[in-house]
Amino acid sequence: MDNTYFFSAFGTFGNPNGFRQSFFLGGNHHIAKEIRTFDLKTDAIKLFTQSTIYSIRKDYAGGCNLISYSVYTFAKEQNSDRGGTFIGSSLLFVHKIASEGLIISALNDFQRSLEKNNLSEGVITVNHSEQFSIQKPRDFDKIGFNVREIDELDFTRSNHNYLVVYCKTSAEELQNFYSKAIDLLNVYDTIYFTQSHEIAEFVKQKGIFKIVNDEGFDMELHNLEEERRRILQSAITELKREKEGLKDEKTKLLEDLNRQISHNEKRHQDNESKIKESKNRIEIISKEYDQYSEKIEELIRNLTADGKIEAAKKLHQEHKRLLTNTIHQNKGIESLSSLSSSSNARVQPARDDQPYSHGLSGFHSSGRNREKEFRVDGFKVATLILSLLLIGALVLCCLWIPKEYTTSFHTL
Repeated sequence: MDNTYFFSAFGTFGNPNGFRQSFFLGGNHHIAKEIRTFDLKTDAIKLFTQSTIYSIRKDYAGGCNLISYSVYTFAKEQNSDRGGTFIGSSLLFVHKIASEGLIISALNDFQRSLEKNNLSEGVITVNHSEQFSIQKPRDFDKIGFNVREIDELDFTRSNHNYLVVYCKTSAEELQNFYSKAIDLLNVYDTIYFTQSHEIAEFVKQKGIFKIVNDEGFDMELHNLEEERRRILQSAITELKREKEGLKDEKTKLLEDLNRQISHNEKRHQDNESKIKESKNRIEIISKEYDQYSEKIEELIRNLTADGKIEAAKKLHQEHKRLLTNTIHQNKGIESLSSLSSSSNARVQPARDDQPYSHGLSGFHSSGRNREKEFRVDGFKVATLILSLLLIGALVLCCLWIPKEYTTSFHTL
């Protein structure tokens, strides 16, 4: 069975069941559980003896879009004479619909068999819709081969508006109304059609549902078309306005981006210059350390040769000052400017008074303690030299002393 369409049969059954509806010939449980009832709002529209109402309705149930075509005929309840009671059927479509002629043919055929099998002298013979005896319409299987998509219809929006059309409801006339009514379901949730004068008068007197004749129906279509044109024109105008606005927006955005790119290119160039400058500074510092090391070696050689401590100390202080100045001038390596930041911070050592490693020894002076060490080392060197001179003098004296003095020494 094709689940894209199925039938519902319903009716009023009096106490204790009231209105009941059941689904036949397809459908699924989820849709059946959520779909609205096909009951009539009898304070707004009401069936009379020998009268019929047709309707078209949109629904959203079980996550599906539904269009239903219904027919209601007057029928009495068992053991009741109240008015407005009925028996009816509905052909429901999921997402698609068939041709209106085929719909009306199958719907009328199903309704005739429903009345034939479940009415006796105009009285409903069963107590619940589940007890209905139904019969598949002759053209039921043809429906699945003639379905089409539904366009431009919002199923999820309910307007809570209802329209009654007082018109002829022959198969030919109704086919024309049904084909046009699809569009009006954007304005009305349900549209009823009846050629009963009594029903039309009742609806008019109650004033709850809007009622029109066939000319009024055409006017509804005309108004809908005008509203669509207005909405369409408004949408086109809005799109044109947006298109015009895009020009200024594009120009401004591209200018901003090009300006940023130019700025980034300049930063990139600046960064390249900084990198080159930083490498040069590293080379200068490296050479300066090497030269300073060589000067220390030279001082050591000079001291070993001439022992001139004060002169060596002064020369070493001068060498150290030159080293410190060179390092101080070249140690500040600038950080590269990021493309998202304009900061231009420099990376500096933790302390400016210690620009290089204090692994130097000997004449490296960085405070009183080091000067004291230098002085102590100088005293030791002087003492050593004086001792050597004294020993040398004694040796000379022993070599040149007269023999008579040496005899005296031996006698003693």
